[in-house]
Amino acid sequence: MVEAPIWVVDGDKCSDMVDTAVDAFEQEVSIDSGSESNRQTSCVHIVLNRSSIWCVAVTYYGVILLRQDDLALSAFVGSVLNVLLSFTLKQILNQERPVSEVCSGPGMPSTHAQSISFAAIFFILSIIGSLGLNELSVMLIVLVIAIGVYFSWLRVLLCYHTTSQVVAGLVVGSIFSVLWFCTCDEMIYNSVLWMR
Repeated sequence: MVEAPIWVVDGDKCSDMVDTAVDAFEQEVSIDSGSESNRQTSCVHIVLNRSSIWCVAVTYYGVILLRQDDLALSAFVGSVLNVLLSFTLKQILNQERPVSEVCSGPGMPSTHAQSISFAAIFFILSIIGSLGLNELSVMLIVLVIAIGVYFSWLRVLLCYHTTSQVVAGLVVGSIFSVLWFCTCDEMIYNSVLWMR
């Protein structure tokens, strides 16, 4: 059985959380259990996973401070509503996580994956709306998708969620993002017309 983790990052050591994550990862892929490089890699994954939500939050606040417009505010409000939707779905579906000792509470859908996909899709739609489709926008879109997929994959790798829970989060977050973006875009467009 997997031991309950201690959430400590101590210099080059990640304490029991690394051991739990590495053990789960090794069971999945049959890696040599004594390898120090695997433990260091797992430590990096754990730190990046824990920073993913902060990356999304800092991005939102940065966009709001830099742009100070209706689109930035709608992205922030949409992200809050998206998280509330995720918490509501978790309570309704009440599906267990793959390893309850690693993380407790309902796991369907993954709130991390749902938040990341909401932010990524909203960002992509904003980029297309402002820059159109050109080399720069395509490179930004590919970068955003790659980062979003990596952070979502970490949730499965570290046994916080099953693949289906992460995929459900990605789908729900993406759909909600498109609906929210289109609704806000229409409201902003109509308010500009009304002001004229």
